[in-house]
Amino acid sequence: MKKTRWIGAAALAGMLVVCAGAGMLYSGWHQQEIRSAYSQPLAAAPWEEDPTAGIDVENGYTVSSDFTTHLPLVILDLDEGEPPISTMRDPVDPGRFIPIEGVDPYVSGTFFLVDNGSGVNRASDSPALTSRMNIKRRGNTSMLYDKAQWLVKLVTESGQDNDLDVLGMGAEHEWVLNGSLADKSLIRNYLVYSIASEFMPYTPDFAFCEVLLKENGVLYYHGVYLLGENLKIGPNRVDVGGESSRQETSYLVRRDRYDEEGCMLQTYAREMGYSKEYFGLISPSAKNRSEEMIQYVEQDLSEVEQVLYSQDLSIFDTYAEYIDVDSFVDYFLVNEFFGSYDSGNYSTYAYKEVGGKLSLGPVWDYDGTIDNYLFEPLSTKDIAFQTKPWFDCLCKDRSFVQKLIDRYAQLRKTSLSENHINEKINEIIAHLGGAEEREWTRWGAFYTGEQKTGSEINLQDYVLEDGTVLYRNAETFEEELYRIRTALFDHGDQIPQALEDLREAASLDSAAVSLRHWMLLLAALVFLIPSLWVALRR
Repeated sequence: MKKTRWIGAAALAGMLVVCAGAGMLYSGWHQQEIRSAYSQPLAAAPWEEDPTAGIDVENGYTVSSDFTTHLPLVILDLDEGEPPISTMRDPVDPGRFIPIEGVDPYVSGTFFLVDNGSGVNRASDSPALTSRMNIKRRGNTSMLYDKAQWLVKLVTESGQDNDLDVLGMGAEHEWVLNGSLADKSLIRNYLVYSIASEFMPYTPDFAFCEVLLKENGVLYYHGVYLLGENLKIGPNRVDVGGESSRQETSYLVRRDRYDEEGCMLQTYAREMGYSKEYFGLISPSAKNRSEEMIQYVEQDLSEVEQVLYSQDLSIFDTYAEYIDVDSFVDYFLVNEFFGSYDSGNYSTYAYKEVGGKLSLGPVWDYDGTIDNYLFEPLSTKDIAFQTKPWFDCLCKDRSFVQKLIDRYAQLRKTSLSENHINEKINEIIAHLGGAEEREWTRWGAFYTGEQKTGSEINLQDYVLEDGTVLYRNAETFEEELYRIRTALFDHGDQIPQALEDLREAASLDSAAVSLRHWMLLLAALVFLIPSLWVALRR
């Protein structure tokens, strides 16, 4: 009989330990292996007596054999000229971009990458990588920029996908060349990606390079770019492939403007008017997905949104069973810290692995951040990300906001500390070296407003409450860097108080509901223990 009692007591103790352990695991910050090309510091550029040597400014920025760069050099040899502008604003709905009828966005050519490891790369050097390519302009408003951004698809001579490892970022055939005229500092995207990569999984890898266009045998200098990954599911991208079935699949989606050529999803929040933008299915890709997969993703996202937007607290309280809360917390803080208020509505990615929870990320598109919004300056004392879809629900929960407060306090000592941010900015500037002067020689007239592009890129002056006019458009590289540092450091200091105010305004508390569940369990155990004891004594 004593043995039976001990077994019963041990089982009861084991149950309590499991319950307590589950609570500890739930409340602890999850850890994921984070793959990153940013783990090593950037090498400082060598000193150059004349950084623009070899660029003929008076002759269309043609490049001579004297041209050298310490950065990897990308040469785009175009068969029939540059890719055309292939989209335009919808005249009926100006917020939507539609394809221009009859325009093929892609042109063919050859992609060369010169990177010999010596710190001196010349256009005449033998390339480290060569491939045929199909290339098109990318972006929405940036589609009209004179300094185009491109999506490059590497292909074989027969036109098949050509997966190649570019600058150690893993074998793939789709690559992005990002060099937005909207960011005259050149550093916004790289700065955010490098910081986010320290604690957010699947942050896309990018590396600085300089680009030359080759047309009819003539080389033209085209500026400083970031060469890196296009977001998709894959072993060298968002690595959540998993095993798909007729009932379930891993997926990657993006919330953005309606894409006429994309696989757009009709989810609960969109149908109910909680979000004006659309989710598009990125992966599985068009050639790998079935109608059943599309329906599964629609239903899965809708289920998450029905929980988040539920007016029934007992349903809303279950959101942690559907989403990776930690990823939502980190996504909020990265975008709020850097003042990225297009995120949440546009260029907002989410992914899910078979059997897992929905995670928010990877981060994407930061050329318009850090006080670089066209129409008004960043209000450094305020926060705004709580107004974004999904977060407008989560931030009503005091427990979620407390997670934001705790996590920000942790990150402010490490990745988001003022010293770390300042050191990272200095590291990037030192790495760019003379490339910055070449970029401003090529595109400086656009940056200062002397020359116009197809879309507005210069920040508009802003009238303060006292009538003072704030002239926001920096006219030098140094002025723009000063604006970045000032905005980041001021905003970073103000976020804690703003989060405290957000917590005080929260109308719900899922932690209290969870506590009630634990109290009910405890009450049940208090009742069961005597009953078990009596049963064991018989």
